[in-house]
Amino acid sequence: MATAIELSPSEIRGLCQRYLHQDIPNSETGFDIISYQLRPTSDAPVGYLGSHFYLQVTLQLHNPKETKQLTFFSKSAPENNASRMEYLENFGVFQKEIAVYQNVLPDLHKACAEVAPKCYYADKNLLVFENLADQGYRMGAGRDGLLSYEQLHCCLKTLAALHAGSIIQEQKTGKKLPESQPKSVVENAYPSDLPPENLRMVNFLNACEVLKEFIKLIPKYQTKLDYILENFTKKMSYIFEAVKTSEVYTNTLLHGDLWSNNIMFQYGKYGEIPQQCRLVDFQLARYAPPALDVLTVLTIPTSKAFRDAHLSELLAEYYRFMTEFLKRADLDIARFIPEQSFYKSVEEFRSIGLIESCLFCHLVVLPATSTQKLTGSSDGFSDFFGSKRIEICLEAFNTDEMYRNRLVDMIQDFVDNFVLKEKKE
Repeated sequence: MATAIELSPSEIRGLCQRYLHQDIPNSETGFDIISYQLRPTSDAPVGYLGSHFYLQVTLQLHNPKETKQLTFFSKSAPENNASRMEYLENFGVFQKEIAVYQNVLPDLHKACAEVAPKCYYADKNLLVFENLADQGYRMGAGRDGLLSYEQLHCCLKTLAALHAGSIIQEQKTGKKLPESQPKSVVENAYPSDLPPENLRMVNFLNACEVLKEFIKLIPKYQTKLDYILENFTKKMSYIFEAVKTSEVYTNTLLHGDLWSNNIMFQYGKYGEIPQQCRLVDFQLARYAPPALDVLTVLTIPTSKAFRDAHLSELLAEYYRFMTEFLKRADLDIARFIPEQSFYKSVEEFRSIGLIESCLFCHLVVLPATSTQKLTGSSDGFSDFFGSKRIEICLEAFNTDEMYRNRLVDMIQDFVDNFVLKEKKE
């Protein structure tokens, strides 16, 4: 919490001016700041890589003369946790997200459409956003992390705007994103040059060990267990290659972290059909083929049965949205992402959605009691990288039916199609 308190009165004034559009010269209105305070929030997205809270500011407006309370959603590095801070600094997530919100998204929003919350302050390991909850936005999934067809359809339109906006902006500036804004897209989730002792590599290998323990408990694999266990980590490691900037396909700004808690939906007054979607948490943004984002968002929050029924249709809808956004900017999608090329990239990167699902969901779908063991203390965060993760996840796998069903569903899809298939061929 210390980070936000360090905001000076002039910085508080500045973000309020931006919110009220009073940062325009010669504005006749003005205000005095009466007070500001923090309050923790539990209904905002909660992640392993940051602390979330509301910043409430009470103003006395000059014209009209009235009191106004503003509420912002704020996100800071967890500075009271030394082991987590060390990991975050090594990871570079706050520096990247600040760069994305300061230098990339404002122009992208102007070029195409709004895809993320407005950001009013981005510095010092602190970000201050508009409070989407005030506009009726909320997360769309329960603990199982699954999204509906309508939610995914809405999300794909926003995702297409992100990717198309990236292309449009590059056409306007004449510069590729890694050239104009390198800090925004440096690969920090799966960099290819990590030494084995690096915490991120340790994290990846530990995740693979957890998943292999689950595989040992799936009856259908008992006769092929040695082959699966021997090849599993190698097949999972494909992600380090796949996320690189491509020399074959068109690259765009990618969100890179598309699980259900990072997608906020705004609903109409009557019913549960989402009208708008905003993406939050750009800490893992990258510059790579858009199919990676599309496959991730159509895999992590879905089941194999859902994908069998709807994947083809939703891929086509995404491509239609991309076509429309580029057309509005007088650009022909065939120049950048020909339809045949898009579907070829989908086929090439199809395993990435499942790899990300396994890496994410063995943690984010854990029951609350297990999650508290991993994040509730500095020891818990250290255990996140150690052997206790296997113990905690195995306990959930053996005792929590929803957790077990979700993990078995994605593991079987990956093992059957990307580990064992090669053996058959």
